[in-house]
Amino acid sequence: MICVIIGRGRHSSLLEEWEQAAQAGAELVELRIDCLRRAPDIERILAKRHTPVVFTVRRGADGGLWRGEEDARLTLIRKAIVAGVDYVDLEMDTAAAIKRPKFGKTKRIVSYHNFQQMPEDLEDLAEKMRALDPDIVKIAAPARSVQEASRLLEFVRDTNKICPTIGIGMGDLGSFTRILGTKYGAPYTYAGFNPDRMFAPGLLLFQQLKRDLFHDQIDAKTEIYGVIGDPIGHSLSPAVHNTAFRREGLNKVLVPFRIPADSLKESLDSLRWLGMKGFSITIPHKETVIPLMNRVDESVQTLKACNTAVHEKDGWVGHNTDYSAAMECLEAVLKRSQPDSENPLRDKQVLILGAGGVARTIAAGLLQRGAGVTLCARKDEKATKLAEELNCKSIPWTARASTINDILINGTPVGMHPNVDESPVPVAAFRSGMLVFDTIYRPENTLFVKQARERECVAITGVHMFVRQAALQYKYYTGQPAPEELMYEVVKRKLGAAQD
Repeated sequence: MICVIIGRGRHSSLLEEWEQAAQAGAELVELRIDCLRRAPDIERILAKRHTPVVFTVRRGADGGLWRGEEDARLTLIRKAIVAGVDYVDLEMDTAAAIKRPKFGKTKRIVSYHNFQQMPEDLEDLAEKMRALDPDIVKIAAPARSVQEASRLLEFVRDTNKICPTIGIGMGDLGSFTRILGTKYGAPYTYAGFNPDRMFAPGLLLFQQLKRDLFHDQIDAKTEIYGVIGDPIGHSLSPAVHNTAFRREGLNKVLVPFRIPADSLKESLDSLRWLGMKGFSITIPHKETVIPLMNRVDESVQTLKACNTAVHEKDGWVGHNTDYSAAMECLEAVLKRSQPDSENPLRDKQVLILGAGGVARTIAAGLLQRGAGVTLCARKDEKATKLAEELNCKSIPWTARASTINDILINGTPVGMHPNVDESPVPVAAFRSGMLVFDTIYRPENTLFVKQARERECVAITGVHMFVRQAALQYKYYTGQPAPEELMYEVVKRKLGAAQD
């Protein structure tokens, strides 16, 4: 279950947002009474209850906005209990001051908030909290590393055998604790509702938890997959894979993990107890993850880059689905005009803009298929170096528009959001009938793609490559063909929402 946090300065705004949350599907709402700028009117607030409610009046020392006297705060909490709210949130000293009444249905959440550091002895802290007559214990503290967040989640798993417990590793390093807590017995997790009002570091939005992560379907039997990178908040992988998992009736969840570049091995070691079945890998880990694999396939050996890991009987196996996806996208388009060709890329002349990981991946695939490849990068020396490694040609950046080719591929970030008014080549570079491929998918229709179509070129967008590589990952994860049309719809929805 997801508890939506609502806190507004005016009573009318609080009540309006509560109703909106209920209409959006919220089953439980935490009302942050401390956010009100005027004296709270309990009778007005609780006159119409759109959902069950957690009643919270948080002090400044605990991360709240309460400005009044402590006696007045305790009086508000007691009034809420008399009014029969479903839950009250009580800090440890508050729980000691407010005893459970003999009658009434209100449940007690005994909470601990520390915005400075994660407690060293979680077990000792929880034991003290359980002595305060809780129905639920809640511990929220900053996760300064993946290891700290993992320790908190593992603690939640163990202590939920004694008392219902919620453990929140605040910050983006600990966001996965908000997603996976319910798998390990936590009664619910917290989420924001209004993106303009976030109440804690790393807090996820209700729609993200509900629509992209299918949080309400996670249970003790859910298999865990991941996507690792830094940054990771922009990744479309959770929404794409989780929608596909659930549409196909699979009890799996793909969770984003932000893992800094300097702590890859330590972080993955600390997460081993989760029993992850596989994970996607993005920047900056595609190269450094390879030594952690038990074995890798030929594409990883060739490219020295791994974007997919799957746990098999003999351990972790690394794959590169970017490689296969790029080739399949190009071959699918070319076969429309060459349906009888077994290798439509043979002898095609290809100009690749860029000399990074994407350019290397695509160039290696094209060379293996017998295409003629020329590299061109904004820093000429990078293109020259990569061309020497791959045994292909390179040209200066200034010659990119005058080179004759059959296929033009953009492997640079030029044109990526927010710089959507830029293109890596002048309009003169496009010739009618040319096949043009932009590996950027945010936005899908870059200026590069738009200008190519205006000059009567055939265009492949980065979205096609992204969906194809995700579909290949899905097959590794499940052993089943991926619902590619559904995945494409999800990507389009997410990109459209981001642009709005």
